[in-house]
Amino acid sequence: MREQGCATHFPDQFPDRSPKTLRYIRKGIPPAWRGAAWFYYSGGARLLDENPRTYSSLLSRCKTSELSFNDIEAIERDLHRTFPDNTHFKPEQPAAPGPETALLSSLRRLLQAFAIYRPQIGYCQSLNFLAGLLLLFLPEEKAFWMLHIITTDHLPGTHEVSLEGANVDLWVLMLALKESNPSIWAKVGVGDEDAGGTHTARLPPISLCTTSWFMSMFIGTLPVESVLRVWDVVFYEGSKMLFRVALAIFKMGEQRIKDVNDSMELFQVVQALPRGMLDIGVLMALACRRGGISQEWITKKRKERRKWYAKERARVAGAMTPMDGPDSPVVFGSPNLSRANSAWRRRVGLVR
Repeated sequence: MREQGCATHFPDQFPDRSPKTLRYIRKGIPPAWRGAAWFYYSGGARLLDENPRTYSSLLSRCKTSELSFNDIEAIERDLHRTFPDNTHFKPEQPAAPGPETALLSSLRRLLQAFAIYRPQIGYCQSLNFLAGLLLLFLPEEKAFWMLHIITTDHLPGTHEVSLEGANVDLWVLMLALKESNPSIWAKVGVGDEDAGGTHTARLPPISLCTTSWFMSMFIGTLPVESVLRVWDVVFYEGSKMLFRVALAIFKMGEQRIKDVNDSMELFQVVQALPRGMLDIGVLMALACRRGGISQEWITKKRKERRKWYAKERARVAGAMTPMDGPDSPVVFGSPNLSRANSAWRRRVGLVR
């Protein structure tokens, strides 16, 4: 920091991107600098400068009837489920009458403002955890713009009503797993040889375990200190690190996966893998090793999959003839994973 003339006390500028900076980021950002560094390297300052009055305007609009009743109700329901063991969100004596914590009020305002600003998303479960963790490290307005960055740049379309972005990223992850670790794929991809293919919607049932990994950016999946280390690299390097971390989890659990023969037990093993990974150093070393999947590869495969979905929507709407082939593609999870499906929350592990 001092080498480049950056302040070390409440910094708002950080070292330029370089191999040296990358090494330090991968070792973990100091807690006192963490939120500011996330904001800086994600481009949050530019968004804030370009939209100086947007957040205050959104807060004013929240006081009108513009916010839907469903979003208001869902936000209120999830507020007190957000990090209930953290004293910043839950009073030390919850039974005693009195005002709610300041951070809980900030979380409500942020989520309501976001629901108006991103109507294609509104409010979606898991946003409360993303926003809540951001608020532990950033002021309210900056946390708002970071949530926008997450849902736009790192997890595009993931939280929309259709959850198309989540389905896209599951397909990309399964394709990456198939290419990077065929021995694990032989186990988890059993029953559908074409799963993960370019022109199919079929994915192995095990992919459902990983939905919550991405939707909450590993909150509630990995230990919290590990989550923070993952966020450090994601906000510096991009969404490729979400995929690399997921692949590293599979790699570290390879032997446990291979030892399982029952499909239900396999599902439980994969679901439980991240919770036992307490050595974040080993996990990050695997995720950051040379030769991992690139951001360019992720972007390319996401585009391919979205193009496929666009064609499918047109076909279903009758604008195209049915696809060639003996079998019509079946969207995995039957019905497709979407927020319209009342069971989706339990299936992706966001409600227990």
